[in-house]
Amino acid sequence: MIKLKFKLIIIITTTLFISYYLISFFSTFHFYAAGTYPYAETYHLKYSEKKIINALEILKLKNADLKDNDTTDYWHDIYFDLGDKKVQTWTRSSNENETDFAFVAISKNKRPQWQLINQDLGLLENIITKRKFEKEIIQRLKIQLEK
Repeated sequence: MIKLKFKLIIIITTTLFISYYLISFFSTFHFYAAGTYPYAETYHLKYSEKKIINALEILKLKNADLKDNDTTDYWHDIYFDLGDKKVQTWTRSSNENETDFAFVAISKNKRPQWQLINQDLGLLENIITKRKFEKEIIQRLKIQLEK
């Protein structure tokens, strides 16, 4: 009886372990990805790009770089700290009163190597990172925009 329970626990643990890695592999594995930021997590906001950038300035994000160094491209690149990680985001105006705000990449422990959201992180780490970003940035940004 005890051997049967032990075998069942081993089978369940092994199945869960293999399932996690298969799902993680296939959720972040893509044969083709078009565009400059193909894996970015994009949030569509019904506010102008200028209003969103102003709201980000008011939020006083740690080590925020809100200046757009390349004004010839379609994106307004924004960098700031989220806890102990550096975050790369961008804004892009859809039209006069709508803007896409995207979470592109994260650099852990102040390393210069960027890891793309929805691509380079494992499934669980990706989910946790996006939820933290939504809670600490997107929700605060929406509250500020409502004022």
